[in-house]
Amino acid sequence: MDEASNKKINIDLREAKRYLPDADKSAQENFAERQFRARCRFAELKAFYQQYYCRMTRLHLLASCAVTLGRFAGFSKTFDQMGEHFMPFNGANQPRTVEWRAFIKACEEKLPMEVREELWLAAHFKDLQAVRENGLYARFELESAQNKKEPIWQLLKQHMDVSLGVRLMDNSAISGILPYETAIADSLVLTIKKLVTAASKLVFLYTKESARAILSFSEQTPKNLFSYRRTAIEMTRYFLLSLTVSKIFRQGVRNRERGRVAANENWSLLEMAMGAEDVEKINPLIREFYANPSRFDVTATLKLETLPARFWSRFLTFLFGQGLYETDLEEIPTRFRIFERKDGSMHFVRELYCNGKYRIFDSDFVVQNGKLYEVFTDMKASVEMHVEAIENGGLLIQSKNFLFHGRRMPSIGLNVEFKSRVEGVTLRIDGQLLMKPKTKAGRFFARKILRRPKNLGSIHYVARRKSV
Repeated sequence: MDEASNKKINIDLREAKRYLPDADKSAQENFAERQFRARCRFAELKAFYQQYYCRMTRLHLLASCAVTLGRFAGFSKTFDQMGEHFMPFNGANQPRTVEWRAFIKACEEKLPMEVREELWLAAHFKDLQAVRENGLYARFELESAQNKKEPIWQLLKQHMDVSLGVRLMDNSAISGILPYETAIADSLVLTIKKLVTAASKLVFLYTKESARAILSFSEQTPKNLFSYRRTAIEMTRYFLLSLTVSKIFRQGVRNRERGRVAANENWSLLEMAMGAEDVEKINPLIREFYANPSRFDVTATLKLETLPARFWSRFLTFLFGQGLYETDLEEIPTRFRIFERKDGSMHFVRELYCNGKYRIFDSDFVVQNGKLYEVFTDMKASVEMHVEAIENGGLLIQSKNFLFHGRRMPSIGLNVEFKSRVEGVTLRIDGQLLMKPKTKAGRFFARKILRRPKNLGSIHYVARRKSV
């Protein structure tokens, strides 16, 4: 062992003697080594998240600060082992799991924050599952029970309870029954309740250790690590920044009734809306797409033909949180996903990634009495759609009636239609917002008085089967 390494251990050994004054030298050395690894993990996490970032990373760094200041890894061998499982990379500096690799790739491609956060949650939940399946959580429970009379172990148990013990819905999220955002939202609520009510001594420990670190002027910090003073300051900063996670909380609450992920399901919407005989007239690739759009890679292009159309698209996007107004982008990366609600209806989510901006169309598709409806639950609105086969195996879907709170609204001439056609192995879907009044007087008013063109705007999707 070189002189620098000896210095590092000596620094931690002096600290170990303060926290374990009655322990033998071997126990103090083990404490020092584990605590040193915890400090290394915090430094490595901070460097990693400076490059690969989302809002949830602040909570991970906040927890790492708390573990480091509380010396939890020093006291517990199992806690130290858990810390390694929660790192995004392994000893070879490679992503530890497929989920972490997907998160890193999304950051490198500068995908929207919402996408990165969902991928981070997927990776983190898999780590939590691994900790349980490897028996580390059960091992900590046993270790804690053996030291239950020690005050510090009571605090260790409280920390574990507020961080892992509240994660009651992780398995539902991992299996796709519950959105990741909803599971983490519920966990955050329980964590805050426990910290406020049953874990006041734990909060006091964080506060005491932070104050001690900030007021200490004699600390010698090993190279490439953060001092305890800096760690305490960072913990305060991450605590304040963690308030931004409230957006994820709201999204989790909103997605609660989204339904379970149905990536492997086949939907019979066209058969129910058209009948088996008419569906046979449609190209098989189109039928496959509408049976489950999530099996396709999709890009989109938006065109808005008039200034009012651009204004209203932007206004409605900000007002309702749904929509799209970026007309200057070609081939916008798009992800289609479907979910199954408890009533068996299809919940359809279209996500568009517009230079780092996240745009979404979120609706249900329901067939009632042979009629297809697109339902916007949040707005208490729905659109009755007419579906028919067209030439060359194509498909036409047109809006017919607009309903608000279940009541049919007067027609103002606005119509939406989507035409699907196949070109080789590619599916093209052309959506148009049309000004098509049904009466001559309405058409005269729209064309001659308002001077509105027939086509106000259009969105064009290009879809291809995902490669296996």
